[in-house]
Amino acid sequence: MKSQIIAFTNKLDDDVNHLTELYLPCPRSSRRSIYFHNDKGALYEIQKVTGPGRKSAWLIDTDIYKDGAVRFIASLDPLFMALPILDEAYKKDDKKFKTLDDIFSRENVKLEIVGTETLDDEGITSEEYSKPIDVHRLTNIPGFIKQLAHLCDVQEIATDLFVYKLNHEKTLDWLVKKVDRLMSSEAFKKSFESTNQEATLMKLEAVYTLSNYLNKDWFNRLLTKLDIEEEKEEAELGDITNYVTDASPSGFFKRTHPDEAFLDTPAKVSF
Repeated sequence: MKSQIIAFTNKLDDDVNHLTELYLPCPRSSRRSIYFHNDKGALYEIQKVTGPGRKSAWLIDTDIYKDGAVRFIASLDPLFMALPILDEAYKKDDKKFKTLDDIFSRENVKLEIVGTETLDDEGITSEEYSKPIDVHRLTNIPGFIKQLAHLCDVQEIATDLFVYKLNHEKTLDWLVKKVDRLMSSEAFKKSFESTNQEATLMKLEAVYTLSNYLNKDWFNRLLTKLDIEEEKEEAELGDITNYVTDASPSGFFKRTHPDEAFLDTPAKVSF
């Protein structure tokens, strides 16, 4: 059997044929996870669908792939990756503007450490804490530096030398636009056609969707900004889901752990 993993992507997405691994902290959990960028600099995440069931394998053409897990490759706004790093730099000194080299450094990466290393819960040990984190490579993504103005105050202190500081209001305005854009999506609206849910609950579900890329602090700030409250009732299938329990289908998606070693580039299956 082959060891290559299988991942699905949109059939119109021709930019995932040549992928390079990046090791970055998950913006929600702060766990070291695998991401990819292509030769054009676009950032992608790969998520593994987890849940009950037997182990399986993939049979594609004449090849059998022993890892039968389902994974999806999807594009990702790199500003979500930048936010917790900018926030950590801001917490250390909320008055000081800093260069990108100072901000996107290992010192501003706060990884979650757990006692044992298991792929099932994406845990890492203190030993893994010293492994590579590629946050400095975020600044190489085309357009990334310019987009930081959505989250930061920017000052030019010398010719072509800029410094940055996180601005909470700018960041929240950017997140609100993300919520509005998600709610205006035809696919998102269609998912609520038969539920007759109120607009507030639809907006809350949009926030929960974004919460896959936000830590608890920013999740709560966004709720406050939108003047809505987190649903605390026990979730049922098809109903709105709690940030912590996350019983929604998205709860079965886990960012790929670095120890899922890729002997080859992930095989792409379009749909």
